[in-house]
Amino acid sequence: MVSPAKINLFLSVLRRRPDGAHEIETVFERISLCDEIRLAPLKDGKILLRTDCPGVPDGPSNLAWRAARILQEKYAAKQGVRIGIRKRIPVAAGLGGGSSNAATVLLGLNRLWRLRLSRKELLRLGASLGSDVPFFILESPFAVGRGRGERLRKIKAPRRKLWHCLVKPGFSISTRKAYEGLKKVKLTPPQADVKILLRAIRNGRLERFPKLLVNSLEAVLGKRVIEILKIKKELTRQGAAATLLSGSGSSVFGVFASRAQAIRAARFLGKNKQWRAFAVSTF
Repeated sequence: MVSPAKINLFLSVLRRRPDGAHEIETVFERISLCDEIRLAPLKDGKILLRTDCPGVPDGPSNLAWRAARILQEKYAAKQGVRIGIRKRIPVAAGLGGGSSNAATVLLGLNRLWRLRLSRKELLRLGASLGSDVPFFILESPFAVGRGRGERLRKIKAPRRKLWHCLVKPGFSISTRKAYEGLKKVKLTPPQADVKILLRAIRNGRLERFPKLLVNSLEAVLGKRVIEILKIKKELTRQGAAATLLSGSGSSVFGVFASRAQAIRAARFLGKNKQWRAFAVSTF
């Protein structure tokens, strides 16, 4: 099973909620950078998880493991599962890799264990695991997210998919610490409008993107802003119509007019040994 990454074309942090979470408005795009997940049934009821990435936990602290466990506990599933994850999505990069893995496990085990859960129920379970998990359960190329990001509305995909050069610098950013940094920043409504952005996406109006792509978390990058700006500058030099930090970072993407341009940019930026660069598209 493929487990795709996401980027945020729009991320406005509106306010801090009484429960400590943040109210946001965001536009998700599912992209073609994917992990691979294999599920094999186990009769003894155990949940075993292994990844090929040293920095990713194999046991209960992995969100995908917890996704399997929550299904077992809630629906008294007697079967176990062996989960194998081949990682390609960079970790702690604002790309939702862990959330995507959890969503893929929920969707896969719903079939493997024949639980017959509705999409609505899976979305509810996903929201209990993490804010980005429901988007991947939705299985839609685009969606608008509100609340913590878990209240979703599907968006009709454009006639032509978008192409991006995605760059992961040599450092990661903790989502929790990024949002904690907002305590020092006054939250103000963005000048851009989600409805106008969605119209530009549908019509392929890339020339409108520079004023419409928004990420409130770019304001709390601190010293890392120097490297992020360097990546943005190089993406623009390679022909990107617009650039943005994805989620809480540290990944940055540029929007390109064609596959060829995105590939060319990825090859060029990938020459920097501190960066990983990918040419990706809407998925």
